[in-house]
Amino acid sequence: MRSLPRAKVEKTPHYIGSEWDRVISNPDHPNFWKFGVADLVFLESVGDRKFVLDLGCGTGGSTLLLASRGRMQWIVGVDLMSDMVKVAKKKAAEKGLEGKVCFVVCDGRRLPFRSSFFDGLVSRGDAFCFLVPLKTTVQELKKVMKPGGVIVLEMDNRVNWKPGTTISAGFQKTTDGRIAYLVTTFTKKRNYNSVSYFLSPDGKMAKKIAGDPEFQQKGYKPSRSSIQKVKEESIEIRRAAPTSWPSRKGLTGLFKKGGFVKVQMIGDGLFMNLLLERDNTIVEEMKKNPQLFFKIEKRLVHYVNVDRAPTMILVATAP
Repeated sequence: MRSLPRAKVEKTPHYIGSEWDRVISNPDHPNFWKFGVADLVFLESVGDRKFVLDLGCGTGGSTLLLASRGRMQWIVGVDLMSDMVKVAKKKAAEKGLEGKVCFVVCDGRRLPFRSSFFDGLVSRGDAFCFLVPLKTTVQELKKVMKPGGVIVLEMDNRVNWKPGTTISAGFQKTTDGRIAYLVTTFTKKRNYNSVSYFLSPDGKMAKKIAGDPEFQQKGYKPSRSSIQKVKEESIEIRRAAPTSWPSRKGLTGLFKKGGFVKVQMIGDGLFMNLLLERDNTIVEEMKKNPQLFFKIEKRLVHYVNVDRAPTMILVATAP
């Protein structure tokens, strides 16, 4: 019987800094809309704080906005991906903000800062969900926060993912032209797992899917093929590092048990949903003046049912 190749674990997502920066700056991308609103919430919550940490800063979007519009003395952006930080540093130099910002490559679960240093912390783009176990991360965040410091976290609210199910399965064309069978699952403990089985180009399955019209056009084709047959033709297996996606109730409980006080949740992502639902009339108006629509949604977030919102934002105070 043919033995399977040993699975490789990918510790970080496949993001390229400059490419990611272009994507999230594009009004046709959903994250453009939810990030714009989150930044306004960040500005309101920590804009007057003295020392602020941007956890999972990516290419520095929130970091630089806060530095340019907030009244803080110093803001530090941290990210595990050096390619992201490289872009963030370049943007800071272009904006003349080097004297107010600093970027560090590090793991958010092991922050290289002294205790009780920051009085504000922000994080957008689901960065918190990658820092498993989340319970340990909450304690790390509490360690670097001053008493009374404010934390604001933004992340997708996976209300459409049912725990204990397969979210998706299908063939996908990789960036290097290979064909992989990608399976994503959501466990009963709300952990998201992703496994890619790279097919042999000489195998029957790869040749068949390569000639499929839908796959040729989209680069992806949903399928529930026999996983055993997929494994028989796999020459490489990669597992993404698991992420954890707490519910609204689970997230608030996590921070309350961690000692944080004044824990509250607000909903976000209303205009992001309009883009996803292809409501073209409204979307075209949104694109003409995105800053106006960011402000509109910012006023609405406190009235949104968080359990149904596509995105949720946690605000909490360090003890």
